[in-house]
Amino acid sequence: MSLPEILPVFSVRSTILMPHAHLPIVMLRDDFYSISSEVIESNIIAIMQPNPMLGNLRDVSATFKTGCAGKIMEVDFSGSDVAISVLGVCRFEVVRDFPPDIAGIERVQVSYEKFAVDMESQYDDADGVEKKRLVRALNGYFRSMDMLPSWPDMERIPLDALVSAITMTCPLHPSEKQSLMETVDIKSRSDLVTRIVEINALDSHNTSSTIN
Repeated sequence: MSLPEILPVFSVRSTILMPHAHLPIVMLRDDFYSISSEVIESNIIAIMQPNPMLGNLRDVSATFKTGCAGKIMEVDFSGSDVAISVLGVCRFEVVRDFPPDIAGIERVQVSYEKFAVDMESQYDDADGVEKKRLVRALNGYFRSMDMLPSWPDMERIPLDALVSAITMTCPLHPSEKQSLMETVDIKSRSDLVTRIVEINALDSHNTSSTIN
C-alpha cells in the first residue's frame, strides 16, 4: 500500500492511533469539511497527539513528532457532528511541519521508514511469556480501578492487539501513550506497557491505602 508523504493532521488530547487498530473519532462538521477533499482523494489522515507541555493544542507544532497514518473506513453524518472510523495503517516520524493554509488545514510531511514493520501483516503472537506477565499486571491494574474485564476474551486477543488496546483506551498519561507508540517492536512495547501498568496499579493502590 502506497501512503502519501504529506498528510492533513487531526489531533485530540490523550488520543493516539496504533497500526491495525480502529479509532472512532467525532469531528465538528467544519473540521471534517476542511479536509474532505484530501480525504476523498487518499482517505488517509495523520492522527497525532498534542504535547501538553507545548501549550496550544490546536497548533501542529505543539504535537508529538511521531503519529500514525489512518485510513478512514466509515463516515457518519447522522448527528450534528461527523463520526468517522479510522484504521491505523503505519506510524511515522514528522519530517516537516507546514503552516496552516488559507482554510486553516495543518499538514505534515512524514517518513514511514522507521516503522516499516507496520506495513506487514499483524505480528505473530510471541511465545506467551510476555502476554502472561502482561495479563497478570492487568489483573492488579483493573482491580485497582474496580473494573472486571472479560478474562477469556483477554486470553484470546493476540499480544500486539492487546498492547494496542491498552495503549489507546486505558487512562495512561499522554507521555506514556506516546512512549508506547514510539516503541517499534512488539516485544519491547509489551515489556514497556507491562511496566507502566504495574506502576500505575501500585500507585493507585498506594493512593487508595493513604485515603483509607
